[in-house]
Amino acid sequence: MIRLVALVAAFFSTIASADAATISIVSMHYSVGHPVPHLHYDGPTVGGDLATLRDMYDTFVKCRISCLGPEGSATAVLTLNGEGGDYHEGLAIADFLRENHIATVVERGSYCYSACAFAFLGGSGYSSEPGIGSYVDRMVEPGSTVGFHAPYRNEDAFLAALEERGAMATQGDTRDSLALMVKELVRWNVDPEVLFQMVGMGPDQTYDLTTAADLYLARVALPPTPSSAWIVDAPTALRNVCSRLLAIDERGDPRDTQWQLVAEFEKGIGRTATGDVLSGYRLGERPLSIGSCAATDASLADPAVFEASLYFTPGLDGSNAPGTSFFNRQDGWSSAGTGSNPLKRILQKGPLNHFFLPLFDSIDQLDLPGEAAIDANRFNQPISPLLPLMAEELIIDASGPGSRISHSGDVFVFERVGPRSLFDSALTLPGIGRSYTNNAANEVSFVRDGAYVDTATPFTWFGMLSGGESLVVEAFVVKPAGVAATEEDMATLRRVQCATDFGGMRLGCS
Repeated sequence: MIRLVALVAAFFSTIASADAATISIVSMHYSVGHPVPHLHYDGPTVGGDLATLRDMYDTFVKCRISCLGPEGSATAVLTLNGEGGDYHEGLAIADFLRENHIATVVERGSYCYSACAFAFLGGSGYSSEPGIGSYVDRMVEPGSTVGFHAPYRNEDAFLAALEERGAMATQGDTRDSLALMVKELVRWNVDPEVLFQMVGMGPDQTYDLTTAADLYLARVALPPTPSSAWIVDAPTALRNVCSRLLAIDERGDPRDTQWQLVAEFEKGIGRTATGDVLSGYRLGERPLSIGSCAATDASLADPAVFEASLYFTPGLDGSNAPGTSFFNRQDGWSSAGTGSNPLKRILQKGPLNHFFLPLFDSIDQLDLPGEAAIDANRFNQPISPLLPLMAEELIIDASGPGSRISHSGDVFVFERVGPRSLFDSALTLPGIGRSYTNNAANEVSFVRDGAYVDTATPFTWFGMLSGGESLVVEAFVVKPAGVAATEEDMATLRRVQCATDFGGMRLGCS
């Protein structure tokens, strides 16, 4: 992973304090599931961080709302690593993330506490599909830590407040801060069943999101990867889904629904109105009440389109009608329960894989193939392909395994190398939000020139495939608002395109 820090001082008017977080641009293609710009937030949360983040976003994220089609996406991904800090700044960052449809991720080995955790809750995407619009898009990887606790003052600040304002006013401030915390947690769709635990944590304690139950209650997802990589066996996965469906149906905590799932898995315990056979777990026999939690045999055989429901006892026609339901879609929208507002329900682009996992075990300790799938989703490899030879005029700003950022004048160049999935992911991206003057592709390369619709920023975007290794390059012009690209800027874009050499492969420039 690389960090581009010097550009903040060079291009931004915001001057952050010495102890502020480092906010940087990493790449233009975060993952298969989120093929968008990657920003990173690292360090304590202090006043002014939002202004720096906004400047970074405005400078380097050029494809925005017009790029978000009905299939849903984020305009960017923000990865976070921070020990907390200014509580109100964290809330302001969360609002900014939602307003701009920026997804959030805490990656393996990273931590995000307190104010950072509140910022994380703002992770969002957007779909132009009628009835969806903004939706929750915040993810954690196994081996990461997101921790919540109540806002507090250290002892010196508390004593100073007592001295200056008196006991009642200081106590009132504490109540106001706690009330604001609860209000914001509810606004960010955190389950009410967990609020008391988060509010009850003091400065030396945190409520950490490490188990599947934690992810369910905080409405947080695992990164989108094949569901088959998280399922040990279908009956156990169904039982785990059923515990969540019972909690949703009863508006409670899944920890309190376990006693209802004491029956053994049974084949053929019912049938749908269309005649499909149901298998699952019996819950009761009372007429007109929930009698089972089950799935069709077809769903149990295919995790990519897994569906399960709480089914009522048989009606007059002998069939079982579904109640509270779960829909898992590898490609498309996954959901659990019902609700009209996507920001207030369990709705995820891609699979809801944590629903298949046991409630109380650390996800990282389960050691499932899904963890390797997350690495593959982000194009991580033990040994990255060699970076290409580029135009000699480019000045390198930052580099790391598999990626590099450079510039020449006002043209910035973002290179990414990786496995074939990187090339395939870029090649299949829809062209919405971009106006092309050139769009050509074959089996081993593509090149697209044009301008972003939202910002009118000129760009060149191309890729090459060599065996199992690939390169994707995106270069565009960075100018102050209202300043047009020059002829020299456009010539630089062309030189970048034509000079790139990836293991002997070059584009066919005449």
